[in-house]
Order: sequence, then C-alpha cells, then structure tokens
Amino acid sequence: MQGSAISYASLTARGLVPNFWDIIAFPLVFGLLLAAKGAHETLAPLLELKEPIVSLDPVNLPEYALRTTLRMLAAMIASLLFTVTYGTLAAKSRRAELVLVPLLDILQSVPVLGYISFTVVFFMSLFPGRVAGAEAAAIFAIFTSQAWNMTFSFYQSLRTVPRDLEEATHSFRFSAWQRFWRLEVPFAMPGLVWNMMMSMSGGWFFVVASEAITVGDRTVTLPGIGAYLAQATAEKDLAAVGWVVLAMIAVIILYDQLMFRPLAAWADKFRFEQTSAQTAPSSWLLDLFQRSRLLQTLTSPGSLLLHGLARRRFAPLRKRPIRLDHARSSTVDVMWFAAVAAIAAFAAWRIVAYVAAGLGWDDVLEAVKLGLFTLTRVVVLIAVASLIWVPIGVQVGLRPKLAEKIQPLAQFLAAFPANLLFPMFVVAIVH
Repeated sequence: MQGSAISYASLTARGLVPNFWDIIAFPLVFGLLLAAKGAHETLAPLLELKEPIVSLDPVNLPEYALRTTLRMLAAMIASLLFTVTYGTLAAKSRRAELVLVPLLDILQSVPVLGYISFTVVFFMSLFPGRVAGAEAAAIFAIFTSQAWNMTFSFYQSLRTVPRDLEEATHSFRFSAWQRFWRLEVPFAMPGLVWNMMMSMSGGWFFVVASEAITVGDRTVTLPGIGAYLAQATAEKDLAAVGWVVLAMIAVIILYDQLMFRPLAAWADKFRFEQTSAQTAPSSWLLDLFQRSRLLQTLTSPGSLLLHGLARRRFAPLRKRPIRLDHARSSTVDVMWFAAVAAIAAFAAWRIVAYVAAGLGWDDVLEAVKLGLFTLTRVVVLIAVASLIWVPIGVQVGLRPKLAEKIQPLAQFLAAFPANLLFPMFVVAIVH
C-alpha cells in the first residue's frame, strides 16, 4: 500500500500539467457527459408524452438517436451484471448448472415480444404515472435480446480456462476471489467483448418493438429512432426511412469508434494464444486516452481501488480442498436431481392446466402447424446462407491481409439492423 501511495503521488505531481493529448481528449469526455443529460427525462410524468410523440422532421433524428442509444447502453450494463452473476454461478456449481444452462437456453428461445407482453404491467406499476416505467420496460426488452448470448459466452470461457493457468494460480496461492478476477475474468474478456458487439446488433433489431409499449387499450410510444422508423413505415414515407438509415449508419460508426473498438483493443491484451499471434486490433481513442496525462491522473484512484480489490483475498487460504465423502456426495446429488425433477413436473402440470383452460386441441394443432411453417422458413434460410457465406468466410479466414480489410465492414454490417432496410426491400419486391 505504501508503494501504491508513492506511485500515485508521483503520478499526481507529474499529471497536473496537461499535455497535447489532453486538449483533444477532454472535449470528447465532456461531450459524452453532456450526452447523458437526456436520462433525467425518464422521471417526467407519463402525461407529458403527448401526441404526436414522434415527428418525421429529420431535424429531430439526432435527439431520437441519442435517447435510443442511452436505452441500449443501459440494457448493455444490465446485461453485463446478469452475465457475470448468472454465468459464474452456472460455471462454478455443478448442481446449479443442471438447472441454469437449460433455463438459459429456454430464455433465449423466447421472442422479445413474448417478454414485452407480460412484463410491461410490472414495470409500469413500479413507476406509476412516470415515463420511467415505460423506459424500464423498453430497456428490459432490449436486455432480453442481449443478455443470453453474452452469458453463454462468459459461461463457456469460465469452463474452458486452460489447466496450466489454473495450476499457476494454485502455485501463487490465489484465493477463489483472486483467481476469478485475475485469471478467469481476463481470460473471458476477449470473447465477451466480441459477443457484446453481436448482442448490441440484436438489440438494434428489436428497438422498434421496444419503443412502443402497449398497456391495456393504450400504446405508450417513447421518442427514439425505432419509434421514428415505425412512424415512417406506417405513413409509407420512404424519404423518412432513408433518413433513419443514414442516422443508423452514423450511430453505429460512433458506437464502434467510441466504445467497441477501444474495448476490443484493450481486451486483446488478455488473449491467450498458443500459436503465432494475429494482428492486434487498435483504437485511436484508446491511444488518445492512454497518452492523456490529466485523464490518467484523474482515473488513477479508481484504477488503484479496482486493482486493490482484485488482489484482496477475502477468504482464508485452504491448505487442501475440502472433499465430501463419496456416498454423502451421491446422496446430495440424488436429492438435488429429485427436487429439480419434482419442480419441473409441477411447472409442466401447471402450464398444461393453464393452456387447457382456454385452448382446445384444434388450437394446439394450429400452433404446431404454424410453428412448422416458421421452422421451414428458418431452415431454408440457414441452408441458403450457409451455402453462400461459409465458403466466403473460409476464403477470408485463410487470407489474413484480406481479413484485416473485410473485418471492419463485416462488423458494421453485423451491427446494422436488417429491419431498417425491410421497408425498402418490400417496396422493391412488390414492384
């Protein structure tokens, strides 16, 4: 701690004088802080959302894009918290894994609109008469399109930590807390960052549905780029749709340059490779902040605090792992499996009873028939996409120089929501 204090004091004394990079970095930081001022509007009364909620005047698009972006960012933070908690519990507990992994698979299979249908009333009741209720429902809808993919990535990374790295932590006598923050989280970070990019893309796809919240016989429309697109589509205004496409291009580029590219460049230092290293990603923003003297001085207390927490043991070191007797462990396993089976059977019985009260066998057969139609479309689409894009992906992957040029374009196209182009393609196909 004394060494940390000395290093911090020396860093503070040296960092009081700004350098050239501070002149560029600080306007960016203040711009991001000013952009967050739109969050206070969530506390406004719900009655302030008067008609018309959304104007198709392109001048309003920057404000709409900002509000949608803040919702996406809030959902991403919630997804990260859920990912670390849920993924860690599933990876660390064999018995919890039996329940949590299949449950996560079921949750990611439920459409986002399915969550909206039964969560809106709950969130609206948390903030009665406030815009915050509708905002929370919209953020939760975006959260359901992001969290599952990120959780699976984090869970898989924790389960595949190399054995030699785990043995190294035992040699250094790390506690479970230290091993988690100094080995497992850094090992999972590169994959988690790339899955955050894909999850953000999935969130953009459902923005239109999440910004129009239906409560009873009333629809609460939140100002945003998704609501703008829905209004433009309803009025068949192709010019407005074109403005949305241009706004989305700008928003995705800003998100990539100001958030994901710096994160990818930072997380690359944790990449574990046993072969020759690939070209490391770079970020002009990360380089700018690393060269900024004042920013390093201002963020050093938080950095020292986080490093200190990661190095704390928080538990006495065990000389040898505690092992349960084999017979006792088997008994606990049997009891756990029996409890899980009983709860699953009870839940299935309640679901069947609830469905049978309002639906007949004809309705069930109709749902199965429609599901088979949807399944057929999905299978055909996957087959066609695989025939086209797998050979292209192989060719790009085998050529590092070509991959270096194609990867930014592929990231941008992956982040661009397809439903923005849907109205244009529908008009073209109809004609």
